Amino acid sequence: MKIFNHPNFALYILLTFCILLLGCGIGLIITSPGDQPFNFANSPIFTMTGFQIFQTVLIKNILATFLIMSLSILGVRLVPILCILINGYMIGNTISLLNYNSYIIFATIFPHGYIEFTLLVFAGACSCIIIEEIRKTGLNAYTLLTHHRNPHIRYVLTNYLFYPYILLIVPGVVIGAVIEATFSLWNLQVALGGL
Repeated sequence: MKIFNHPNFALYILLTFCILLLGCGIGLIITSPGDQPFNFANSPIFTMTGFQIFQTVLIKNILATFLIMSLSILGVRLVPILCILINGYMIGNTISLLNYNSYIIFATIFPHGYIEFTLLVFAGACSCIIIEEIRKTGLNAYTLLTHHRNPHIRYVLTNYLFYPYILLIVPGVVIGAVIEATFSLWNLQVALGGL
């Protein structure tokens, strides 16, 4: 896949990873464990079936990665950065609401989180590359979306948006959703004493 050969790929992976960590840190700082203790009994997880959890997670993650990558066509770096920052904030917020209980965090969040967080960082790196390459052409968003006959733009959209999204992100999101709806849910039930 040609995205891996882009000269700034590693830099953008590092950048988006740092943005995700920043968002996570903000979520940890803003939400203190004593503010809103998480009550598992009131959680929608206990009223949803495994398939409903799978659907919810799949739709949420497909939309998040699609927004991060597709809005990069506009050439504005703020949009993917904000999306990644917000996702990082939600991770930090969740960890804080779990009262920093390392057993529950690692049993329930990280089995699927390894895949989801990696895909989020990858989608952010792809969007930064798309923005960089589009800016090289000097085209604005309207011209790009209405008159995309530029061969470089076609190359960028095909190799940095379409192929990575279809071949890596969508299958990864499906795998992450399956793990979250099965293994992570089972881990949560074991952590709570077989509820």
